[in-house]
Amino acid sequence: MIRSPLLSLTLLFLAPPAAAREPVRVTVVGTVDFNSIPFPPLSGAIPGNPLEMSFLIDSAVFIDSTSFPTRGYPIDSSSFTMDVDGIAVALQNPFPGTPYFVLRDNDPAVDGFFLANNVDFPTGVATDQVGQLGQFINNFSVTYGGAELSSLDVLGAVGVYDFTGLSVFNWTLDDGPFQPFGGLFATMTIETLSTGVPGLSPAGIGGLAVLIGGAGACVLRRRTPR
Repeated sequence: MIRSPLLSLTLLFLAPPAAAREPVRVTVVGTVDFNSIPFPPLSGAIPGNPLEMSFLIDSAVFIDSTSFPTRGYPIDSSSFTMDVDGIAVALQNPFPGTPYFVLRDNDPAVDGFFLANNVDFPTGVATDQVGQLGQFINNFSVTYGGAELSSLDVLGAVGVYDFTGLSVFNWTLDDGPFQPFGGLFATMTIETLSTGVPGLSPAGIGGLAVLIGGAGACVLRRRTPR
């Protein structure tokens, strides 16, 4: 088949663009809310002191739920860091299954984000710290109104999330069915490594975290199945 240069040029412009692919960093900032862990090293975390979590995902690698409007992006386990008042916490290694950063869009009538070992329910992710009933589970989730996200594409979710529109959050280290440790959520930043968050400087992110952190008691903390 002979294709003319004009036809080839026309097909080039009509062809759908390739899917965007970006490494994405997620950073969650807050403070220690309460801590009744009786043994080191985590027993040394003092309420009111800093708490931060960060990890990388690939925007083009994901799994959509077959039951809910959720999408899970596998977390790069080697990139996961959690600083609990100066105490380093990583994911369990080897991790049992796959750790996911999950987006919810209109699920139903709410949007949000959570960590899990599946793409359906916020089960949290196992850490390298051992509790009395197995590994401590880092259980993080935030829920907003249904207009926060427009899709399950993490590139469309780039930005800084705080208490604006937040209806419920949870950030705990779970020891079996018990919650001996809780974090007070301040901000979550989703940014691409190439461009960051347009229009917001790193200093602006830090200042916002400090400002919002003082208002944490105004938002409900609740453990919910979804």
